Amino acid sequence: MALLPLHKFFVFNDEIKPNTSFISSENKGGIYEVLSITNGVPLFLEDHLKRFYHSAKIAGKSIHFSQSQIELFLNDLIKKNEVTEGNILISCKNNLKAFYIAHSYPSKEMYETGVNCGLLKAERENPNAKVFQTTVRQQADQLIKEKKYYEVLLLDKWNRITEGSRCNVFFVRGNEIKTPPGNKVLQGITRQKTIQIAKKAGFSVSEENILLNELDTFSAVFITGTSPKILPVNQIEGITFNSKNEVIKVLIESYDDLILTYIQQKE
Repeated sequence: MALLPLHKFFVFNDEIKPNTSFISSENKGGIYEVLSITNGVPLFLEDHLKRFYHSAKIAGKSIHFSQSQIELFLNDLIKKNEVTEGNILISCKNNLKAFYIAHSYPSKEMYETGVNCGLLKAERENPNAKVFQTTVRQQADQLIKEKKYYEVLLLDKWNRITEGSRCNVFFVRGNEIKTPPGNKVLQGITRQKTIQIAKKAGFSVSEENILLNELDTFSAVFITGTSPKILPVNQIEGITFNSKNEVIKVLIESYDDLILTYIQQKE
């Protein structure tokens, strides 16, 4: 899966290079992170880099630069491109690369009415590592395109819902919030922050296996990720959910406050 950089410059190891010198290559097997840039600030950068190194350890990749060096590279990339909003991909297969990529943020209407999701029988290898996996990505993208879903949720061989193809998923019943076990999914940064703010708000949060035949016992569902942040789901293959659920509203507001606080601390 080859990706091309946006704007004018990209990072290649310890250099900032013009995009005209970028050589497209196959990324399968490489590790990566996607950062949201807001007001020129890479959101929750420390958490993303910590997971980046963790993914490298699991996938057997060597990163020849320190966390502080990568932070400098990213800040230089943002300044050089003069782009303060968007998404940046950091990857490492054989070399460290970082560049702006195309992004799609949910509309205001999606946050109000929720999004439609489908289901896909598929499991990711090394779920705790953020690794390019072409087959699952292609299957998910094809289903999303054919059915016009916003996202698809993955099912394992026991019909347990694990995660989205590019997000994590949470289920709400009353004031209880449930999410699939962390050892079975990619532990998303937004997922981690959501669990923290949910507990701080006084909600009960537990990590449990969620079976497909349990779906209709939940009143609300939401997904989390770098681009969608916290986004309500209104339907999963014909089963409807309350997109205006009060628990989700509280979490959305709390997460936006968390982002604002982080940016203010970095400015």
